[in-house]
Amino acid sequence: MDTSRASRLWSAETDRVLRAAGWYPGRTVPTAEWERVLHEHGGFEIHEAARLFLAEFGGLACEERGPGRTMARMGFRLDPLAAEWDDEIFDVLSEEAGAYLYPVGEADRRNSYLGIAPDGKVYIGMDSVTLLADTGDEALEKLIEGIR
Repeated sequence: MDTSRASRLWSAETDRVLRAAGWYPGRTVPTAEWERVLHEHGGFEIHEAARLFLAEFGGLACEERGPGRTMARMGFRLDPLAAEWDDEIFDVLSEEAGAYLYPVGEADRRNSYLGIAPDGKVYIGMDSVTLLADTGDEALEKLIEGIR
């Protein structure tokens, strides 16, 4: 049994949606190509929190939309290359967040970027930034379940 997964307390709905998108316990995908492209095109420097999150969840997408628990459910795509040419936007978002944000994807039909800080906090934004969640797991739960 994968003990790292056993300690995670996301909902059955979040688990269902992630599995439908291709996630499974122990999933690992290579991040080197994303890292290379983002470094070459935007000067992005990956940190360990981003690498770990993308290794497990990178490439997943969820287009489920509609009513959620406290806000609308927001579709998302965990592809860091969504921000390939938007390093200046990430510079501003990082400054506003007070932490270096590495792109991990986009949400709400590309109206918002998802970025992760070195401490694992996940932020969402485009023109301004908001803390979405303290962890990647919590961020996925909030996006899938529609939780503010």
